[in-house]
Amino acid sequence: MLFSEIVPNVTSLSRISINRKDEYVFLFEIMIFSNIDIEHGLLFRSIYKGEFWKPCPGTTGGYLCCGYQIITPMRGCAMYCRYCVLQAYFDDMRPVVYDNFDDLKNEIITKMEKWHGIVRFGTGEFTDSLCLEEKTGLSTAIAALLEPWPQAIVEFKTKSTVVKPLEKIKRPDKVIIAFSLNTPRIISLMEQGTASLDERFRAAKRCLEMGFNIAFHFDPIFIYKGWEKEYREVVEMIYDAVGKNIKKLAWCSMGGFRANPGLKKYLKEQMRHLQLFSGEMITGADGKLRYFRPIRVEIYRAMQDAFYKFQADAPLYLCMESHEVWEESGMIGKIPEGLPAFLDQRAEAVLSARAR
Repeated sequence: MLFSEIVPNVTSLSRISINRKDEYVFLFEIMIFSNIDIEHGLLFRSIYKGEFWKPCPGTTGGYLCCGYQIITPMRGCAMYCRYCVLQAYFDDMRPVVYDNFDDLKNEIITKMEKWHGIVRFGTGEFTDSLCLEEKTGLSTAIAALLEPWPQAIVEFKTKSTVVKPLEKIKRPDKVIIAFSLNTPRIISLMEQGTASLDERFRAAKRCLEMGFNIAFHFDPIFIYKGWEKEYREVVEMIYDAVGKNIKKLAWCSMGGFRANPGLKKYLKEQMRHLQLFSGEMITGADGKLRYFRPIRVEIYRAMQDAFYKFQADAPLYLCMESHEVWEESGMIGKIPEGLPAFLDQRAEAVLSARAR
Protein backbone atom coordinates (compact mmCIF):
# COMPACT_ATOMS: atom_id res chain seq x y z
CA MET A 1 0.00 0.00 0.00
CA LEU A 2 1.29 3.49 -0.85
CA PHE A 3 1.94 5.97 1.97
CA SER A 4 -0.38 8.37 0.17
CA GLU A 5 -3.16 5.85 0.69
CA ILE A 6 -2.42 5.65 4.42
CA VAL A 7 -1.96 9.35 5.19
CA PRO A 8 -3.75 12.06 3.18
CA ASN A 9 -1.69 14.70 1.38
CA VAL A 10 1.61 12.86 1.70
CA THR A 11 4.10 14.45 -0.66
CA SER A 12 7.29 12.52 0.00
CA LEU A 13 9.10 10.09 2.27
CA SER A 14 12.52 11.31 3.35
CA ARG A 15 15.40 9.65 5.12
CA ILE A 16 17.39 11.85 7.46
CA SER A 17 20.78 11.02 8.95
CA ILE A 18 21.89 12.67 12.18
CA ASN A 19 25.49 12.37 13.30
CA ARG A 20 25.63 11.73 17.05
CA LYS A 21 29.07 10.94 18.44
CA ASP A 22 30.25 9.34 15.19
CA GLU A 23 27.19 7.12 14.95
CA TYR A 24 24.46 7.64 12.38
CA VAL A 25 20.88 7.32 13.51
CA PHE A 26 18.45 6.86 10.64
CA LEU A 27 14.96 8.19 11.12
CA PHE A 28 12.02 7.86 8.78
CA GLU A 29 9.52 10.67 8.50
CA ILE A 30 6.25 10.95 6.65
CA MET A 31 6.30 14.45 5.20
CA ILE A 32 2.83 15.99 5.09
CA PHE A 33 2.33 19.17 3.12
CA SER A 34 1.12 22.08 5.21
CA ASN A 35 -0.77 25.21 4.22
CA ILE A 36 1.23 27.38 6.63
CA ASP A 37 3.37 29.90 4.74
CA ILE A 38 6.56 31.22 6.30
CA GLU A 39 8.97 33.83 5.07
CA HIS A 40 11.42 31.39 3.49
CA GLY A 41 9.06 28.69 2.27
CA LEU A 42 6.51 26.27 3.64
CA LEU A 43 6.23 24.71 7.05
CA PHE A 44 6.04 20.92 6.77
CA ARG A 45 4.60 18.41 9.19
CA SER A 46 5.79 14.89 9.87
CA ILE A 47 5.63 11.90 12.21
CA TYR A 48 8.81 11.41 14.22
CA LYS A 49 9.83 7.83 14.99
CA GLY A 50 12.87 8.46 17.17
CA GLU A 51 13.32 9.46 20.81
CA PHE A 52 12.17 12.99 21.53
CA TRP A 53 14.36 13.31 24.64
CA LYS A 54 18.06 12.60 24.39
CA PRO A 55 21.12 13.86 26.25
CA CYS A 56 23.16 16.49 24.45
CA PRO A 57 25.40 14.61 21.99
CA GLY A 58 28.25 16.85 23.10
CA THR A 59 31.54 15.97 21.47
CA THR A 60 34.44 13.57 21.89
CA GLY A 61 38.12 13.91 22.62
CA GLY A 62 37.96 15.24 26.17
CA TYR A 63 36.01 18.43 25.55
CA LEU A 64 33.73 19.27 28.47
CA CYS A 65 29.98 18.97 27.87
CA CYS A 66 27.36 20.86 29.87
CA GLY A 67 25.09 17.88 30.54
CA TYR A 68 22.11 19.41 28.74
CA GLN A 69 19.01 17.35 27.93
CA ILE A 70 17.58 17.90 24.44
CA ILE A 71 13.89 17.81 23.52
CA THR A 72 13.23 17.75 19.77
CA PRO A 73 9.69 18.85 18.82
CA MET A 74 10.74 19.99 15.31
CA ARG A 75 13.77 20.60 13.11
CA GLY A 76 14.81 23.41 10.79
CA CYS A 77 13.89 27.08 11.08
CA ALA A 78 12.85 30.09 9.03
CA MET A 79 16.28 31.70 9.24
CA TYR A 80 19.62 30.90 7.64
CA CYS A 81 23.01 31.20 9.32
CA ARG A 82 25.80 30.61 6.85
CA TYR A 83 27.89 28.76 9.46
CA CYS A 84 25.06 26.45 10.61
CA VAL A 85 26.45 22.93 10.91
CA LEU A 86 23.03 21.37 10.32
CA GLN A 87 23.50 22.08 6.62
CA ALA A 88 26.00 19.22 6.59
CA TYR A 89 23.57 16.87 8.37
CA PHE A 90 20.23 17.44 6.66
CA ASP A 91 19.46 17.32 2.96
CA ASP A 92 16.54 19.68 3.50
CA MET A 93 16.70 22.54 6.00
CA ARG A 94 13.07 23.60 5.66
CA PRO A 95 11.11 23.64 8.95
CA VAL A 96 9.42 20.37 9.87
CA VAL A 97 7.02 20.14 12.83
CA TYR A 98 6.49 16.73 14.40
CA ASP A 99 2.76 16.10 14.65
CA ASN A 100 2.89 13.28 17.21
CA PHE A 101 3.23 15.57 20.23
CA ASP A 102 1.38 13.03 22.38
CA ASP A 103 4.29 10.65 21.88
CA LEU A 104 6.69 13.38 23.02
CA LYS A 105 4.48 14.08 26.03
CA ASN A 106 4.25 10.43 27.06
CA GLU A 107 8.00 9.92 26.70
CA ILE A 108 8.82 12.91 28.89
CA ILE A 109 6.30 11.90 31.56
CA THR A 110 7.67 8.34 31.65
CA LYS A 111 11.30 9.46 31.91
CA MET A 112 10.65 12.26 34.39
CA GLU A 113 8.98 9.84 36.78
CA LYS A 114 12.38 8.10 37.06
CA TRP A 115 14.56 11.22 37.04
CA HIS A 116 16.31 12.38 40.21
CA GLY A 117 17.72 15.85 40.75
CA ILE A 118 17.84 18.97 38.58
CA VAL A 119 17.25 18.53 34.87
CA ARG A 120 18.09 21.24 32.32
CA PHE A 121 16.18 20.94 29.06
CA GLY A 122 16.65 22.73 25.78
CA THR A 123 14.92 22.54 22.42
CA GLY A 124 17.42 24.35 20.21
CA GLU A 125 19.70 21.62 18.87
CA PHE A 126 17.97 21.19 15.51
CA THR A 127 15.92 24.39 15.33
CA ASP A 128 15.53 27.90 16.65
CA SER A 129 13.26 27.46 19.67
CA LEU A 130 11.09 30.52 19.08
CA CYS A 131 11.22 31.85 15.53
CA LEU A 132 8.08 29.90 14.53
CA GLU A 133 6.37 29.93 17.92
CA GLU A 134 3.47 32.05 16.66
CA LYS A 135 2.61 29.28 14.21
CA THR A 136 3.51 26.17 16.19
CA GLY A 137 3.04 26.97 19.91
CA LEU A 138 5.54 24.20 20.68
CA SER A 139 7.65 26.03 23.26
CA THR A 140 4.56 27.13 25.15
CA ALA A 141 3.29 23.55 25.13
CA ILE A 142 6.60 22.15 26.38
CA ALA A 143 6.77 24.72 29.18
CA ALA A 144 3.27 23.65 30.26
CA LEU A 145 4.25 19.98 30.04
CA LEU A 146 7.19 20.50 32.43
CA GLU A 147 5.25 22.54 35.00
CA PRO A 148 4.48 19.65 37.41
CA TRP A 149 8.18 18.85 38.03
CA PRO A 150 9.80 21.37 40.39
CA GLN A 151 13.31 20.21 39.45
CA ALA A 152 12.85 20.79 35.71
CA ILE A 153 13.90 23.93 33.89
CA VAL A 154 13.77 24.56 30.15
CA GLU A 155 15.82 26.94 28.03
CA PHE A 156 14.53 28.27 24.71
CA LYS A 157 17.35 29.55 22.50
CA THR A 158 16.61 32.02 19.74
CA LYS A 159 17.91 34.62 17.31
CA SER A 160 14.40 35.98 16.83
CA THR A 161 12.16 38.42 18.69
CA VAL A 162 9.13 36.11 18.83
CA VAL A 163 8.41 36.37 22.55
CA LYS A 164 4.81 37.63 22.72
CA PRO A 165 3.30 34.09 22.49
CA LEU A 166 5.21 33.25 25.69
CA GLU A 167 2.79 35.39 27.67
CA LYS A 168 0.65 32.23 27.87
CA ILE A 169 3.28 30.44 29.97
CA LYS A 170 2.00 30.20 33.56
CA ARG A 171 5.36 29.52 35.21
CA PRO A 172 7.91 31.86 33.60
CA ASP A 173 10.18 31.27 36.59
CA LYS A 174 10.80 27.74 35.26
CA VAL A 175 11.81 28.99 31.82
CA ILE A 176 15.00 30.63 30.55
CA ILE A 177 14.82 32.61 27.33
CA ALA A 178 18.29 32.58 25.79
CA PHE A 179 19.45 34.86 23.01
CA SER A 180 22.30 33.85 20.75
CA LEU A 181 24.50 36.90 20.27
CA ASN A 182 27.15 38.05 17.88
CA THR A 183 28.55 41.35 16.71
CA PRO A 184 26.47 43.46 14.31
CA ARG A 185 29.08 42.78 11.63
CA ILE A 186 28.72 38.99 11.93
CA ILE A 187 24.93 39.16 12.16
CA SER A 188 24.82 41.22 8.98
CA LEU A 189 27.22 38.97 7.07
CA MET A 190 26.19 35.53 8.24
CA GLU A 191 22.79 35.43 9.96
CA GLN A 192 20.18 35.90 7.26
CA GLY A 193 16.62 36.50 8.39
CA THR A 194 17.54 36.84 12.08
CA ALA A 195 16.71 39.75 14.37
CA SER A 196 19.22 42.57 14.66
CA LEU A 197 21.28 42.84 17.82
CA ASP A 198 19.21 45.79 19.08
CA GLU A 199 16.01 43.85 18.41
CA ARG A 200 17.28 40.86 20.38
CA PHE A 201 18.08 43.03 23.37
CA ARG A 202 14.65 44.68 23.22
CA ALA A 203 13.11 41.20 23.21
CA ALA A 204 15.29 40.23 26.19
CA LYS A 205 14.00 43.24 28.14
CA ARG A 206 10.44 42.21 27.33
CA CYS A 207 11.14 38.70 28.63
CA LEU A 208 12.40 40.14 31.90
CA GLU A 209 9.21 42.16 32.19
CA MET A 210 7.19 38.96 31.70
CA GLY A 211 9.02 37.27 34.58
CA PHE A 212 11.40 35.05 32.65
CA ASN A 213 15.03 34.47 33.43
CA ILE A 214 17.33 35.13 30.50
CA ALA A 215 20.64 33.87 29.17
CA PHE A 216 23.03 34.81 26.39
CA HIS A 217 25.22 32.66 24.19
CA PHE A 218 28.27 33.82 22.26
CA ASP A 219 28.65 30.78 20.06
CA PRO A 220 30.36 30.93 17.64
CA ILE A 221 32.82 33.71 18.35
CA PHE A 222 34.82 34.69 15.26
CA ILE A 223 38.29 36.16 14.93
CA TYR A 224 38.58 39.07 12.50
CA LYS A 225 40.12 42.53 12.45
CA GLY A 226 38.52 44.50 15.27
CA TRP A 227 36.81 41.47 16.83
CA GLU A 228 37.75 42.21 20.44
CA LYS A 229 36.44 45.76 20.48
CA GLU A 230 33.17 44.73 18.85
CA TYR A 231 32.53 41.76 21.14
CA ARG A 232 33.29 43.90 24.20
CA GLU A 233 30.66 46.37 23.00
CA VAL A 234 28.11 43.56 22.80
CA VAL A 235 28.88 42.55 26.40
CA GLU A 236 28.28 46.15 27.46
CA MET A 237 24.92 46.00 25.70
CA ILE A 238 24.01 42.93 27.76
CA TYR A 239 24.33 44.83 31.01
CA ASP A 240 22.51 47.84 29.62
CA ALA A 241 19.62 45.51 28.79
CA VAL A 242 19.66 43.58 32.07
CA GLY A 243 19.95 46.68 34.25
CA LYS A 244 18.78 46.02 37.80
CA ASN A 245 17.61 42.51 36.87
CA ILE A 246 21.10 41.06 37.06
CA LYS A 247 19.92 38.20 39.28
CA LYS A 248 17.68 37.09 36.41
CA LEU A 249 20.74 36.39 34.26
CA ALA A 250 20.99 32.62 34.48
CA TRP A 251 24.21 32.08 32.52
CA CYS A 252 26.26 33.12 29.51
CA SER A 253 28.25 30.77 27.33
CA MET A 254 31.22 31.28 25.04
CA GLY A 255 32.49 29.11 22.23
CA GLY A 256 35.04 29.84 19.53
CA PHE A 257 34.08 29.02 15.95
CA ARG A 258 34.33 25.32 15.26
CA ALA A 259 32.80 23.08 12.65
CA ASN A 260 32.65 19.57 11.36
CA PRO A 261 34.82 19.25 8.23
CA GLY A 262 31.65 18.17 6.46
CA LEU A 263 30.37 21.74 6.67
CA LYS A 264 33.44 23.09 4.90
CA LYS A 265 33.03 20.47 2.17
CA TYR A 266 29.31 21.18 1.81
CA LEU A 267 29.76 24.95 1.54
CA LYS A 268 32.47 24.54 -1.09
CA GLU A 269 30.19 22.26 -3.11
CA GLN A 270 27.43 24.85 -2.86
CA MET A 271 29.82 27.62 -3.97
CA ARG A 272 29.27 29.29 -0.59
CA HIS A 273 32.71 28.77 0.89
CA LEU A 274 33.26 31.03 3.88
CA GLN A 275 36.45 33.03 4.29
CA LEU A 276 36.48 31.99 7.93
CA PHE A 277 37.68 28.57 6.74
CA SER A 278 40.54 30.17 4.84
CA GLY A 279 42.64 30.96 7.92
CA GLU A 280 44.73 28.54 9.91
CA MET A 281 42.70 26.03 11.89
CA ILE A 282 43.45 22.70 13.48
CA THR A 283 41.53 19.46 13.60
CA GLY A 284 40.71 18.94 17.26
CA ALA A 285 40.61 15.66 19.15
CA ASP A 286 36.90 15.50 18.34
CA GLY A 287 37.54 15.80 14.59
CA LYS A 288 36.19 19.36 14.40
CA LEU A 289 38.00 22.29 12.84
CA ARG A 290 38.93 24.82 15.52
CA TYR A 291 41.05 27.89 16.07
CA PHE A 292 44.46 27.16 17.55
CA ARG A 293 44.35 26.76 21.31
CA PRO A 294 46.24 30.02 22.12
CA ILE A 295 43.74 31.93 19.99
CA ARG A 296 40.80 30.38 21.81
CA VAL A 297 42.39 31.20 25.16
CA GLU A 298 42.88 34.80 24.00
CA ILE A 299 39.20 35.01 23.05
CA TYR A 300 37.97 33.72 26.41
CA ARG A 301 40.32 35.89 28.45
CA ALA A 302 39.16 39.00 26.60
CA MET A 303 35.50 38.07 27.01
CA GLN A 304 35.92 37.36 30.71
CA ASP A 305 37.52 40.75 31.22
CA ALA A 306 34.60 42.38 29.41
CA PHE A 307 32.04 40.59 31.60
CA TYR A 308 33.86 41.04 34.91
CA LYS A 309 33.97 44.81 34.47
CA PHE A 310 30.20 44.73 34.94
CA GLN A 311 29.70 41.63 37.09
CA ALA A 312 32.54 40.16 39.12
CA ASP A 313 30.78 36.81 39.49
CA ALA A 314 29.33 36.68 35.98
CA PRO A 315 27.93 33.15 35.38
CA LEU A 316 30.19 32.36 32.42
CA TYR A 317 31.04 28.97 31.00
CA LEU A 318 32.80 27.55 27.95
CA CYS A 319 30.98 25.43 25.41
CA MET A 320 32.69 22.24 24.23
CA GLU A 321 36.18 23.20 25.33
CA SER A 322 39.08 21.14 26.64
CA HIS A 323 40.21 21.02 30.25
CA GLU A 324 43.47 22.68 29.16
CA VAL A 325 41.64 25.67 27.69
CA TRP A 326 39.53 26.01 30.83
CA GLU A 327 42.77 26.14 32.83
CA GLU A 328 44.74 28.43 30.52
CA SER A 329 41.87 30.91 30.22
CA GLY A 330 41.62 31.12 34.00
CA MET A 331 38.12 29.64 34.23
CA ILE A 332 38.76 26.21 35.72
CA GLY A 333 38.08 27.56 39.23
CA LYS A 334 34.43 28.04 38.25
CA ILE A 335 33.82 24.30 37.92
CA PRO A 336 35.46 22.49 40.87
CA GLU A 337 32.76 19.81 40.66
CA GLY A 338 32.53 19.82 36.87
CA LEU A 339 30.59 21.85 34.32
CA PRO A 340 27.24 20.00 34.66
CA ALA A 341 27.32 20.55 38.44
CA PHE A 342 28.03 24.28 37.96
CA LEU A 343 25.05 24.68 35.63
CA ASP A 344 22.81 22.50 37.81
CA GLN A 345 23.60 24.80 40.72
CA ARG A 346 22.76 27.82 38.58
CA ALA A 347 19.49 26.18 37.54
CA GLU A 348 18.66 25.36 41.16
CA ALA A 349 19.25 29.01 42.11
CA VAL A 350 16.90 30.12 39.35
CA LEU A 351 14.21 27.65 40.42
CA SER A 352 14.48 28.52 44.12
CA ALA A 353 14.33 32.28 43.54
CA ARG A 354 10.52 32.15 43.28
CA ALA A 355 10.21 30.79 46.81
CA ARG A 356 12.25 33.63 48.32
